[in-house]
Amino acid sequence: MARIVFHVGGPAFHPVAEQAQQIMDWIGGDHEFYIAEGLSAFDLLDDCDLFVAMGLHWTGMSEVWASGLHYQPLQTRHQNAIKAYVASGRPIIAHHGGIASYDDWPQYGELLGFTWVWGVTAHSPIGEYTVNVLPTEHPIVTGISDYTLTDELYYNIRITPGMTVETHAVAEWEGVARPMIITAYGGRLPGAGHTIYLANGHDLRAFTCPMFRRVWRNAVGFALEGA
Repeated sequence: MARIVFHVGGPAFHPVAEQAQQIMDWIGGDHEFYIAEGLSAFDLLDDCDLFVAMGLHWTGMSEVWASGLHYQPLQTRHQNAIKAYVASGRPIIAHHGGIASYDDWPQYGELLGFTWVWGVTAHSPIGEYTVNVLPTEHPIVTGISDYTLTDELYYNIRITPGMTVETHAVAEWEGVARPMIITAYGGRLPGAGHTIYLANGHDLRAFTCPMFRRVWRNAVGFALEGA
């Protein structure tokens, strides 16, 4: 039985707690699930088998457009917890806006393997996009064909140097194929294992896509079995 911790919280435009609940329903099985708000997630990492970074907590979240929330930065114990987790070789799934969190401690994104860089990374307008699955024959895209969903497309994200990286699905925006499903291994810290980035999932509309269910089931399965 795996212990899976979902890091959630942040502005309402990313309903990540509801998304985490949907993912739990999709995965099922005998796993032990924890949906943890903000900093509380890092207190659960000692016995965690899979950390799912979904919440959006950053220094600009106090702005009115971002729901006027109070930002709580990572304290030393939280930083040490995520560093120890990555160094242990245990896996990470980073989801959509989760890569923009804790921007006042840049090592957080480096440890996830993927970072939203303010002023560099951007996203398309919300609309209907087709995600094209690449012939990588990787377990994360087993049984998955091209699919269409309502979403926004993140692009120009920073990928941490030193990892072995592979892109498994892309979606086109402005004539460029933008990576939507990425797996990576190593880098970051000695002993680091697998990390996965699932770029899609701005809100619950993306989660109505039937193929997206298979994406998440594959991602969790690969993360736990490939660790």
